[in-house]
Amino acid sequence: MFDYALNLNRLVGLAAFAGVFATPALSQAQVVAGDTAQVQVLLDAGVINPTTVAVRDNVAFLSEGQLGRVGTVGGLFKVVTVALDGTGLLGNNVILPGNDFFPEGITLDPVTNDLFVGSIFQGEIVKIPAGTFTPEIIANKAPSTLQRGAVGLKVDNVNNVLFACDTNLGAAIPVPGASLVGISLVDNSVVVKHAFPGATDFCNDIAFDAAGNLFVTESATGQIFEIAAANLLVPDSLQLFVASAGIAAVDGGFGANGLAFASGGLFVSNTTAGTIVRFDPAAADVAATETIVAVTEGDVANTLLSGPDGILALSDTELLVVENGLFGNLQSRLVKLTLDPIAQ
Repeated sequence: MFDYALNLNRLVGLAAFAGVFATPALSQAQVVAGDTAQVQVLLDAGVINPTTVAVRDNVAFLSEGQLGRVGTVGGLFKVVTVALDGTGLLGNNVILPGNDFFPEGITLDPVTNDLFVGSIFQGEIVKIPAGTFTPEIIANKAPSTLQRGAVGLKVDNVNNVLFACDTNLGAAIPVPGASLVGISLVDNSVVVKHAFPGATDFCNDIAFDAAGNLFVTESATGQIFEIAAANLLVPDSLQLFVASAGIAAVDGGFGANGLAFASGGLFVSNTTAGTIVRFDPAAADVAATETIVAVTEGDVANTLLSGPDGILALSDTELLVVENGLFGNLQSRLVKLTLDPIAQ
């Protein structure tokens, strides 16, 4: 049994505060692409507290985080495969090493078709080579690689680097703070580290824009940091991009988490609030463009999601959103959001 009590309040029962982010009615003049979205459920059973998703060969690979039972050892940890047409689980799973892997981030290398998965407590990163379902360990927790746990992951093919959020979730991990670590895809060595400014910061998820600039969420407070494309290999180049009420953490929970670019906007999940937030990343004042996406599921408007975690752009008008089931009505699901077009 491990003692993760220090930060477990971030993972339980704070959805009651989601109402502070209720979406006001929007006039037609205010509505832009992505201010509203429709939900299609792709998976609503057979997975325990999923966290993030990647797509390979038109199949969704869903990381089964099992974060509802952190602090225990034992059991099977895996990445499950899900059909994108809504027909549910597929037969091929990736069985992860050990009995306490607790996977969090997953990402695809679009050039090699390899998948990468990180362990939030062991600090390991595994690669699942193209065409296989067998993981190979490429990084371990050590002073020379990751010092805490591996959370969000993203491949930078321009620099041939895998970026990983090196983050401390629980008291059993003695190194405070967080950093974004760049790991060589050639020899698995550390190429660069970008330290977060706060001792309790939580580096969570990563996305690139079309120009190659990197964006990363900090969830303990609820912020988004940026690294310009030209500075990706320059140590400690994080710059604050936006902090606003819609992505702020509530009472010790998780704020800004998953993020993705689509329809000209930057979409960010607020895990505790149960919302998806849209920003205009090109605006002079990004925070002023904050909009809580009005999500409709069935006939229910302004639906709150159950711990929205990872986000992946499936197309310019479709987002895959992972519900980790730790908040709200405790649904562990993979859903697709179809963004509504600009109103005329």
